[in-house]
Amino acid sequence: MASGGYRPAMGVEQHLATSVATNGVPGQKTELQVGTDFPIVCETCLGPNPYVRMIKCRFGEKLCKVSNVPMQSFRWKAGPHGRFKETIVCREVAVEKNICQACLSDMTFGVPVGVRDALLRAGGAPEHGGYAEALSNANQAHYYGQRRAEIDQGGALGSAQRMEPSRELLSLARQIESANAKAGTAFRNLPKICSFWMAGTCTRVSKGTCPFRPCCGLFKFPELARNHRDECAALVEDLKANGPEKAMATCPVEVRQMIKDALGGNKEEAIRNRASGRDTDTQVYINRSKEQKKIEKPADQSVTTLWVGATEGVTEADLVDAFYSYGELKAVRLANNCAFVEFADRESAERAADAKYRNLVIKGNSLPLDWARPRGGPSQKRDADEVGLPGVLPGQQAPALRPELAAAFGLEAQQGAAGPPQKKARRPPHAPYPSMDPNRLGSRPPGAPPPGPPRRG
Repeated sequence: MASGGYRPAMGVEQHLATSVATNGVPGQKTELQVGTDFPIVCETCLGPNPYVRMIKCRFGEKLCKVSNVPMQSFRWKAGPHGRFKETIVCREVAVEKNICQACLSDMTFGVPVGVRDALLRAGGAPEHGGYAEALSNANQAHYYGQRRAEIDQGGALGSAQRMEPSRELLSLARQIESANAKAGTAFRNLPKICSFWMAGTCTRVSKGTCPFRPCCGLFKFPELARNHRDECAALVEDLKANGPEKAMATCPVEVRQMIKDALGGNKEEAIRNRASGRDTDTQVYINRSKEQKKIEKPADQSVTTLWVGATEGVTEADLVDAFYSYGELKAVRLANNCAFVEFADRESAERAADAKYRNLVIKGNSLPLDWARPRGGPSQKRDADEVGLPGVLPGQQAPALRPELAAAFGLEAQQGAAGPPQKKARRPPHAPYPSMDPNRLGSRPPGAPPPGPPRRG
């Protein structure tokens, strides 16, 4: 792990290492065995309750949604106001991909697995294997049977756990953790929506005994928040103002249909798409990351220099190796913990900036990249015609100054002057107060010579 890294959660490797081995043989646990006696789940899915009652179902009662093999499933309630959750993938899939068995998010960074794989590749990590999906049932049973045997022997950890994270992956992990901390109850732990309330026939909403949304008092709708923000805000405002019982009768039909469309679809196919990174949430995160990777180009076309920060331990040869393929380099200068890479033309500098912005990795470290400022500072880029009076646009005629204001400031009033008013000639100094007159009260007679130096006794 690089210095300054970020690991918000414990990965599968740490989960498997929490139990004690018997006779020095890895995998032979004396305590609870992770994946067999306790699921591999993230802290968000466990919920805020520190005393979780974990229900262990009968082995083979459910099949893995990804591998289609019998698995050990678990069921629990995610917090006092959360929903009942259960594992949907087997232990072998969770260990191989380093994901939670309930939400299929990465166990180390808390991001969707498809986003993690895409950002790891963007950070310079190579493609990691072991993700090929077996098509037939026989191949799936054979493949995951081998994985199960390797896990029991203490191996078979996914290669994704040993890769260095990129800058975008760490930033996204911080954003998701901050959003979960502010939201209180995570979206994936919220109670399900009451189907009777959706149909307008819930009889328990008036008694306050319905445990589902929004009858229970939780007015959060992640089904609408992403694609229909205005409708979601209007529904939440109506619920807060009138309560769930009255809002059940006044909820628009269009909003009910939007919620039904968001909850519809093939659940098993959605789970497989999420595990392989083909779901909608993954694409939204990836597109957002691509938009953030665009660097703003300076308007001055003469700027052909890029600024590189955090260059401690970086040499000129390292910078040349990173940028020479984008065009002819004019100069490479190292300064105080930063560097300046100057190209011979603007096109080469733009190609290098677009390719290396938030993607510059030298000696395993991610370095910040930006356009360098022009020499002389930004103030010298402005022309003299652009500098005018405050509140007056460049090229606009300045308003006329009133005569009384001009007299008060000692300026000449100019009617429709295009520039700042000219100052009047300064008057000679005078004594405006009588007490400031040196000849007052006989201090010196008129016409008397100035006093000489004092005599010494």
